[in-house]
Parts: sequence; structure tokens; C-alpha cells
Amino acid sequence: MANLSGRTPPRLIGVLLRPPVVSAELVSATLSCSRPAARRNLGLFAKRGLIREVTGQDRYRFWTVQL
Repeated sequence: MANLSGRTPPRLIGVLLRPPVVSAELVSATLSCSRPAARRNLGLFAKRGLIREVTGQDRYRFWTVQL
């Protein structure tokens, strides 16, 4: 499993605490990172149980904080 390193993971935490759900596009725009970086980090956060994907789709996905 990849480490949570770089600039995006700590900034992603702040983004996740604002709206109830986020998309990779919202994360990308808010953090000024690429969409692949946003998707990769959302996936890493999901694997660690910090967030969960709520749509069950492969496209147009949304995540929420796992409480």
C-alpha cells in the first residue's frame, strides 16, 4: 500500500471536512492538483477507511468522510 506522502494528502483532509461529499474534480480544483492525483489520494484514503465512496460507480464518483 502506498504511503500518504506529498502535498496533497494533508490538504485533502481539509477539503473533506467542508462539504458532505466530494468528487475528484472538486478536490482537483480546490487543491490545484491533477485529477489523477486527486483520484489516487481519494483511493488511498478510502483504503485506509478514512473516507468511503458512496455511488458504487466507476465514473462520476463521490466520497464522504467515514464516521
